[in-house]
Amino acid sequence: MSRLWPALVVEALAIEDPPDAEGLVAALLDDFSPQAIEDLAERPLPPGGLWDPTFPPIPEPPPTPLRWRVFFSSAVERDRAATALGSAHPQLRLSAVDVPDEDWAARSQASLTAVTAGRFIVTPPWDIPPTPPPGTTVIVIEPSMGFGTGHHPTTRLCLRLLSELDARGRRVVDIGTGSGVLAMAAALDGASDVVGLDVDQDAIDSARTSAALNPLPPVIRFEVGDFRSSPPAPADIVLANLTGGMLRTTAAALMGLRRAGGTLVISGFDESEEADVRVAFAPLRQVVRLEEAGWVAVRLE
Repeated sequence: MSRLWPALVVEALAIEDPPDAEGLVAALLDDFSPQAIEDLAERPLPPGGLWDPTFPPIPEPPPTPLRWRVFFSSAVERDRAATALGSAHPQLRLSAVDVPDEDWAARSQASLTAVTAGRFIVTPPWDIPPTPPPGTTVIVIEPSMGFGTGHHPTTRLCLRLLSELDARGRRVVDIGTGSGVLAMAAALDGASDVVGLDVDQDAIDSARTSAALNPLPPVIRFEVGDFRSSPPAPADIVLANLTGGMLRTTAAALMGLRRAGGTLVISGFDESEEADVRVAFAPLRQVVRLEEAGWVAVRLE
């Protein structure tokens, strides 16, 4: 669940419960028109792109206890919701919270700051470094639900591998582009032709929104498409930050997107999946391997 911050809300209800109550609680809350719900539970992030619904899902993480802070327009509505929730779900731990009226946008933004990966600095619009270190390239990403902002290890690993490549004058294809951060990095690094491809229209819309925040050369475009059924023209550098399952089952198609002598950068899999992924890409030689927090990225040629 995303964080949604209204302009002025001061009445809140803290809700805690064991796992698996989220759906029932959400359904009942709808009757009281909450203005926002802040999910305080810690959950693992996906890789930079989207999970592919056509392939077996990733293993489910352990159930997460429900920890919500629900905001209402008035104390009356909050208390009515608390009474109804307590009657329907006696196991819930409910407590009224009076939240000081403040700058809600600033609160939501404070949780995301600029991150550095190789020669690239990925930053939200509110944390652009005034004086970037020499030799670095700043990429501004407008955070949106479901797409990479540079804060997941696989995105950073791919940016680090891209930092070691010379993209100048080369054609680059970014498969499962998500926020478009990898495609934008290649374009800002001097690539002559860049395509960011994703099956999801929302991802492409997100990428285009962020692209407008950057001084991108007119060599980049974002397109909705499936490389398995409608492959783009081969490229000198192919980037694929997907999932382990998708990488394994589409390895031949991904390798086919390379021009002769081209480079393939893959990530989105962890150490437990690495052996199977490498078998699928066995025709290519592993040139560089990077790892962070159990996630892996490799450069293949």
